Amino acid sequence: MKRSNTYALVMLAAIFAIAQLDRHILGISLDAIGREFILSDTQLGLLSGLIFALVFVMAGFPIAALASKGNRRNIVAASAGFWSLMTLATGAAQNFTHLIVARLGVGVGEAGAVSPAHSMISDLYPVERRTSAMATFVVGANIGILLAFLIGGIAGKMFGWRWAFIIASIPGMLLALLLRFTVAEPQRDTTGQKASSHNSLFLATLHTIWHDKGLFHAMWGLALTGIVTFGALAWNPAFIIRVHGLNQAQTGIFLALTIGIIGGLGTWLSGRLADRLGLRDARWRIGLVILAIILAKPFAMGFLLIESRVAALACFVLVAFVAGVFWGPTFAFLHSRVDVHMRPMATAVFIFFFNLVGVGIGPTIVGIASDMVFSGFGSRSLAYALLVMQLMGFWGAWHYWQVTRQMKSKD
Repeated sequence: MKRSNTYALVMLAAIFAIAQLDRHILGISLDAIGREFILSDTQLGLLSGLIFALVFVMAGFPIAALASKGNRRNIVAASAGFWSLMTLATGAAQNFTHLIVARLGVGVGEAGAVSPAHSMISDLYPVERRTSAMATFVVGANIGILLAFLIGGIAGKMFGWRWAFIIASIPGMLLALLLRFTVAEPQRDTTGQKASSHNSLFLATLHTIWHDKGLFHAMWGLALTGIVTFGALAWNPAFIIRVHGLNQAQTGIFLALTIGIIGGLGTWLSGRLADRLGLRDARWRIGLVILAIILAKPFAMGFLLIESRVAALACFVLVAFVAGVFWGPTFAFLHSRVDVHMRPMATAVFIFFFNLVGVGIGPTIVGIASDMVFSGFGSRSLAYALLVMQLMGFWGAWHYWQVTRQMKSKD
């Protein structure tokens, strides 16, 4: 059983990796797409931010409602196949409207990658191992970002950005079939299963989150952290290319190694450390998130402001190591505070705020600030736009601190 659970977790992490590949390959391709279609930073920010976020978060609720009673494995597999086809369509786009439609399709598909998977993981692992399991799942994001920057950087440089999207579409189709036919649907814990309709489940879950101060602050801590996370993921490649003079392939390789490997290691280690510290005092699971956010800020600012390429990129390595620490502890905390039948919908609510605020505001506001506020700084306009965005992380840390005030040492 333990081996079967591990295989299921690895497969879910692999699916999540492909979701991140298909989402973030746009970031390394933004400059090339912008040149071909003559798009402004504002249009590119909308394409990578608000347009994707709106459909992603709205599709998440009906999918979560379906996952609360339906076969979660099949939902994840079908979603992976669909967003992979939409990634293929992105590579065939002929204008900005085609790009928008394809990205909307990717958003609809990827909405099925998280809530059902989280629910499966919570049924596979007990509470004392759940943070580690969630962190392992999130390592898939680091691997996906590694692949996005490698494929987008190298294939984009050699064959053009369109072929990068075509190549990126293939693994998801294969993994969708593998998940469907080699992973069993976990036995669902039906304790407390009271919701009789999708609408009542949504309202009951929202009521629970809104009136639990710990969950309320965790939701906003996640959302504000998402502004920094997605703003940086969308625009750091363009910043490195414009300011530090690396080409698309060099930038892709650097970001793949730092975010994909070093970031993945940091995410995995933080999950294990959080569970270990949590055995002594559960508040450390969230405290670790606060510590990571605060420690990262000086190095993030150094990356954006230091003119030396070597020193700036060295600062980024340290930021990448702690960038994903927040994910595992946040969702493990969420699942420990809601009834079992609410877990998919609770994840969908958190993902709604994470993406609506994070994906919707982060990349979009950076593009607008670069175009309209800091345009007089030339190639450094992105640096100052990203710097302002980084300050949002302190607000997120304050909300996570409020979470610890609502917890007991044995939570």
